[in-house]
Amino acid sequence: MTKEEIRSRRAFYSDHLTEVILPYWLPKIDHKHGGFFTCYDPTGRELVSTDKYVWSQGRCTWMYSKLAHCESVNMPYAMREACTKRAEMGARYLMEHCFLPNGMCAFRLSGDNKPLELTTGSGYGVSNFADCFVALGLSAAGVLLGQIELVQKASELFHKTLHLLSCGQFRTAPDVLPNGWRSHASVMIMVNTGDELSRALRTSGLEKEAIEIDKAIVQMMEDICLHFISPTGIVHECLTADNGLLESLYGRHINPGHTNESMWFLIRAGQRLGRLDVVEKAIHTIRCTSSLAWDTEYGGMMYYLDREGGKPRGEYAPEEAALAEAAVRDWSNKLWWPHTETIYANLLCYAQTGERKFLESYQRYHNYTFDTFPNPDKTVGEWIQLRYRDGSPNLGIIGGRLPVKDPYHITRNLMLLTDLLEDIERGRKLCDNMS
Repeated sequence: MTKEEIRSRRAFYSDHLTEVILPYWLPKIDHKHGGFFTCYDPTGRELVSTDKYVWSQGRCTWMYSKLAHCESVNMPYAMREACTKRAEMGARYLMEHCFLPNGMCAFRLSGDNKPLELTTGSGYGVSNFADCFVALGLSAAGVLLGQIELVQKASELFHKTLHLLSCGQFRTAPDVLPNGWRSHASVMIMVNTGDELSRALRTSGLEKEAIEIDKAIVQMMEDICLHFISPTGIVHECLTADNGLLESLYGRHINPGHTNESMWFLIRAGQRLGRLDVVEKAIHTIRCTSSLAWDTEYGGMMYYLDREGGKPRGEYAPEEAALAEAAVRDWSNKLWWPHTETIYANLLCYAQTGERKFLESYQRYHNYTFDTFPNPDKTVGEWIQLRYRDGSPNLGIIGGRLPVKDPYHITRNLMLLTDLLEDIERGRKLCDNMS
């Protein structure tokens, strides 16, 4: 990969973000009640609900906060100012509407900001993922706006969520696991939230608080490496309470895009905290999973696989029926976010190792993603985020997914890719054997 190729690819990601993604999303705000609209049909043309899923509100706040001072993205001044205004609006919305009396966050709000149950009798705070994304949004906005109280609020929320995780009470809606199962997703999101929060605390001069969070991050990274990552280089999404393997269908399933996202979380946190053993294990896992998940017939990444490869298989109990049936139905569909996570994960590994296989994998997933997901209707923009196995548009909703069209993964990875390519170009992470 030559310096010219690096510059060209960095410009491509920056232009795609500012010319395709952001022009679609910047107008999607609720001027009357506050917050961001994200419930659009798959084509992006029609707003199908004014409900506000709180994790998307947190994600959008994080996204605009980061965009506002992402120097690697070549963004017009007016667009950057618009991002700053949306970050400020998002932080205010999170603080005013998203917290419940117990200090945790609601999962879903009505268009006029009333808490809604996910299902009758479930209550409002059914997902600690929402708490994590609110913490991410507040920490990023606090840094951008110089409001230390937002970072402190994010830290308070993180510690409450960490306590629930340590007690085995982390709530995982919309994918509610059977009692007694451990979730990789809950640990990985806490690693990422903690890493982002630790960086924000240090930027805000709160070193002592950051050190405490770093201790928790190390424990969670070790948990993932010791229990969830297999010797064959895949990640078990679910384990028994005592970290044993599950033999039912959903217990056996893996989610390759989720794996690669989790592993780059570990690489970034592990680098910062000097845990090169964690970094090496994550790199090995990305190498194995990216290869296993590639669809040799149609290209792209399978959504779900059995832990030994191929279509998810096995028997399942009634309490996991909805999850298992969705995994079988949707296993070979192609989603946008596993692909964007895998593009970044492989380029990050290439930057760290100089291993040509990572460059080849990065290029393969890049080509498939940008040939497949961007909306062919340029008047709408953004992406059609779900495809059938052969790459044709799928206008349904993936089983178990929220009815939202969320810009988070696309935007985050385009920012991260421009940052990484700038680092590579300037030699900050340039491997000795990279041309």
